[in-house]
Amino acid sequence: MDRKDEGGVREMRQIPFLSQEEIYTLQEREAQSDKAQKRTPEQIEAIYSSGQNILVSASAGSGKTFVMVQRIIDQILRGVRIDQLFISTFTVKAASELKERLEKELSKALKATGDEELKQHLAQQLADIPNADIGTMDSFTQKVLNKYGYLLELAPNFRILQSASEQLLLQNEVFEQVFEEFYQSDQAALFKKLVKNFTGQRKDLLGFREQIYKIYAFLQSTSSPIAWLEKDFLKGYERADFQEEKAQLLAQTKEALFDLEEFFHYHLANEAKEFPKAKYLENVQSVLDCLVSLQEQSSEEAYLTALDRIVEISRASNGKALTNSGRKEELKEIISTYNEKRKEKIQVLRNLADRFYRFEFQVTYHEEAREILLVLQRFMKAFVESYLNRKKEENAFEFADISHFAIQILEEFPDVRHFYRTKYHEVMVDEYQDTNHTQERMLELLSNGHNRFMVGDIKQSIYRFRQADPQIFNEKFKTYQDDSQQGKLIVLKENFRSHVEVLEATNDVFKRLMDEEVGEIDYNETHYLVAGNPDKKEPNPQYQTEFLIYDGMLETNNEENDKDVSSISAGEVALVIKEIIRLNNEENVPFEDMTLLTASRTRNDVILSEFAKYGIPVVSDGGEDNYLQSVEVMVMLDTLRTINNPLNDYALVALLKSPMFTFTEDELARLALQKKVTEANYIIHQENLYEKLKNALSGHGQHPELITPPLLKKIQQFQEILLDWREFAKINSLYDLLWKIYQDRFYYDYVGALPNGAGRQANLYALTLRANDYEKMSFKGVSRFIGMIDKILETQNDLASVVVAAPKHAVRLVTVHKSKGLEFKYVFLLNMDKVFNRKDSSSALILSRQNGVGIKYVADVVVDAADELAPNHVRLSIDTLPYVQNEREIHLASISEQMRLLYVAMTRAERKLYLVGKGRQESLEKKTFPAPENGRLAASIRQTMTSFQDWIWALQTVFEKDDLAFSTQFVTDSDLTSEKIGQLKLKERIVEENLAHNRQSEDIRRALDILENVDRLNTQYRAAIHLPSVRTPSQIKKFYEPIMDTDGVEIMEKKTPDFIGKTSFELPDFAKKAPVTGAQIGSAVHELMQRIPLNQLPTIAILKETLAQVQAEETVKKKIDLQKIASFFETELGQLLLKQADKVYREAPFAMLKQDQASGQDFVVRGILDGYLLLADRIVLFDYKTDQYTNPSELVGRYQAQLAFYAEALRRSYGIEKIEKYLVLLGGVQLQVVKVD
Repeated sequence: MDRKDEGGVREMRQIPFLSQEEIYTLQEREAQSDKAQKRTPEQIEAIYSSGQNILVSASAGSGKTFVMVQRIIDQILRGVRIDQLFISTFTVKAASELKERLEKELSKALKATGDEELKQHLAQQLADIPNADIGTMDSFTQKVLNKYGYLLELAPNFRILQSASEQLLLQNEVFEQVFEEFYQSDQAALFKKLVKNFTGQRKDLLGFREQIYKIYAFLQSTSSPIAWLEKDFLKGYERADFQEEKAQLLAQTKEALFDLEEFFHYHLANEAKEFPKAKYLENVQSVLDCLVSLQEQSSEEAYLTALDRIVEISRASNGKALTNSGRKEELKEIISTYNEKRKEKIQVLRNLADRFYRFEFQVTYHEEAREILLVLQRFMKAFVESYLNRKKEENAFEFADISHFAIQILEEFPDVRHFYRTKYHEVMVDEYQDTNHTQERMLELLSNGHNRFMVGDIKQSIYRFRQADPQIFNEKFKTYQDDSQQGKLIVLKENFRSHVEVLEATNDVFKRLMDEEVGEIDYNETHYLVAGNPDKKEPNPQYQTEFLIYDGMLETNNEENDKDVSSISAGEVALVIKEIIRLNNEENVPFEDMTLLTASRTRNDVILSEFAKYGIPVVSDGGEDNYLQSVEVMVMLDTLRTINNPLNDYALVALLKSPMFTFTEDELARLALQKKVTEANYIIHQENLYEKLKNALSGHGQHPELITPPLLKKIQQFQEILLDWREFAKINSLYDLLWKIYQDRFYYDYVGALPNGAGRQANLYALTLRANDYEKMSFKGVSRFIGMIDKILETQNDLASVVVAAPKHAVRLVTVHKSKGLEFKYVFLLNMDKVFNRKDSSSALILSRQNGVGIKYVADVVVDAADELAPNHVRLSIDTLPYVQNEREIHLASISEQMRLLYVAMTRAERKLYLVGKGRQESLEKKTFPAPENGRLAASIRQTMTSFQDWIWALQTVFEKDDLAFSTQFVTDSDLTSEKIGQLKLKERIVEENLAHNRQSEDIRRALDILENVDRLNTQYRAAIHLPSVRTPSQIKKFYEPIMDTDGVEIMEKKTPDFIGKTSFELPDFAKKAPVTGAQIGSAVHELMQRIPLNQLPTIAILKETLAQVQAEETVKKKIDLQKIASFFETELGQLLLKQADKVYREAPFAMLKQDQASGQDFVVRGILDGYLLLADRIVLFDYKTDQYTNPSELVGRYQAQLAFYAEALRRSYGIEKIEKYLVLLGGVQLQVVKVD
């Protein structure tokens, strides 16, 4: 009888999988077919092989997603149900893309088949996709826990600790409690010594706490934290092999001494003949005398004595004892070559002598270091356990805890393990090179030992900072390569993405750069990229990779020289702009085909502002990680800090200087001199700026004469607003407070007018949502919110910037990490000279998975003091042996990671790759490099270099004869004059008619995006929101946009939105048209209208003067017809405004509550009115429109709904019924004022 499903659907009969022979036949058939794009034999093998573990090593662009999808579809067609597959992806996004592709392919298969049984089966699988186990390991472990958590006595309604801040608060609480316990215990003395080892002379515990959290984060990435702590944490100290270390040092010393001897003998026999009486030769001779008696079997002592003696000789005469200081011009070459080489060889010996010296200390203090580490091990164990218990009380866990629980359930309950192992036909994992040990353990537990399918590329493992371990992939790679019984290794190396030029450059670089020792993988024939796409195999010299080095004076004014965030120089940006303009003008490459890649954490402001100057649209892909550092958010945080505590001088100064209050340096200096003076002319105490500000107001400052009346007025206004905000903050939510600040000082509209205004507004908008979320978490109040933000800034975490709907035709700016898996036609890899981040290797404690912990031990060393008063012991920091070993391991691992990052960056390009850096030509050309080893750059220099540029420069120097597949060129300031950079050519005349709708549709698009985000939050927190929400009213055609453009509210007209059609939801394509847009003109006219003084009839002269203050480009201002604007004040409405000037309100913000008729749902409308005149019996409302029109009735139709909104808002605010509505139309041939009913 057929087995039946729960739903009673008959199971489809299984069709057998292909045998190896059948796969061969299929490969041959494919090769002989006449398809344009054939599947490669390796792809076919990866799709159809079965019956054992399979590892697919898929190089960049080799179609690994294609293979995964085809494999899954093939299995489903053979009768496997989708719920019998476990598919783990690296990100949520990857999972949803995979589901989409499966839906598409299954629907195709469903249409194509006539077999009823198969049809039914496919339809069922299609319906099951949403519930299939396709997703991140985190989402799966949560499912396991919801189902089986009760076995560990966990409540099923746990939540995830997602906010770093909440995690910190809990961690600190537990840390303090465990710290207290140890401080009071019988081990207190040793414990204090341990703490002091990491805090040094500081009085706080920061140094110690930081190390504890670092170890904790590391433990969380292991599959079983407590087990690792007990077994591996002290491995380095338990197994330290000093004999081995000493033997290595000795071997290196012998080699170095014999090398020096050979060098000096050769020198004396040859070049030295040119300098018969030179002083240095006597010293060379005495070095050789030391060496002459040494043999292979001489004692250790003899070698060490010789080493010390030679180092001593080399230091004589100010370290010049062995230097040839000859001056002869014709011998210059010989002299400098000798000096260079000798310096190098002596340096090696000095380093060795140094290491022997340190070695003695390492041996002496090893035991002491181990003693405090035993306490640290116990402390960590207590911390891990207490913290876990604390989380259990909160019923809130980190992702890692949930994985640990899932592992525990699968390990300890055989039935559960058996359930999953029999349920899954196959356990698949994508991006396998980014797996960490916890995930690997889960995969082992779910699989039956021979049904794993793993896809990845070790060359693209770039998530070491998230504890991913590429060695997991590498070990399987080697095992399967050596023994196909263990598993099948399939290598996909055909690249379908890139042109042959990109592939050759990548191969040329990596086969000389990456090997097992430095790079963790041997980049050999197995890994070479091969062009797989017939159209891209044809060489095209235009696409040759270019290595461009900027050598000039254009630097970036980088005041805060922040170590972690590198700024790119203006010169590099200029040379990229020059090439982009050339590509766009001469080769018609559209902007969206060009992408700039930066290493993580690069300040993008230089790029954005330079591109804006040339009118090149650029959209940044939110990877900057400096949302909190964006200026507008900084200003708001300082505003909140001031509201929280005005005595905080830094915040107060920032707020006063901000565009909200615009105090100048001069005004602040005047304020700073207002200390309080008592009768006796006596200054009381050091006062804060805020106290001085109050003294200035009361006239009790030391120098009242400095406070001019206008300044006094400015201070009064500031004080009033600040006090108002402080009052408001006491009783309202942070969300409301922030909106109040935005509106009181028009800050929101102000940032909208800056470059990337929409993005800045979205950032401010997001700040309010973040504040809102924060207060939902049961934390209230400004000071706690600020506290959380400061913590985040301090720990260098950040909230991501908010993504706004981007212009469609723009150059993209992406970080290399974000670009992984994507492809771009032209790629500029910027900032090649950025120094690698070496944070890990400079800290006081380094962890290694194999070797355990290694620390710098601060020892109390007794010294002989000749002087009574001199201290007789000093604190000396010693790099213990395990520390040194770990440092070596971590350094190699992070250099290897950087190599892989470069590989990912270079393989993103389809057509052409530009590597852009900066450096001085003369100093680069002076560098010398050792000879290559086995066709690669010498390992010693590969691992000591500190930037991509160092590697590429060394390659092109050392392998000059090999005719590498990239050209190197220096670009100087003379190449980057504005004539040489040029301008974008205008592609076509601007058609102004369609701009009004065009602009509107961009805003609608942006509104939709933002509303969708808001909507998501609202659904997420529905229960918590009693306030009316800003949401998309369901059947309402009128749209409201929470983030305003300077043009105020644009609301779509009431009639059905057919005029939108398909086209206007596209973003406007300003890139190809003239640089001045209708929106810019509209903005400028609005600003002009609000600035015109109404105390007299505005003449053209006055208008010109006013226009000069408007913030807009000159090209925009030229388009404004002042004659037309002057004529407005001759109309009836214009006259009325002049007469009643004191009752005119311009650019007035408003917000009001509406109810959506269809759903009964409340929503908030916010906007800005161009202006109204408030009379006793009526209100006159007017709105300027710069839209083009032929017949005024078009515009009346378009804006009727909007004016009705405004009128309603005014009616509610003032309780005045009668409202007259006027449209002032400035977009026709002459000005018209139309009354709207």
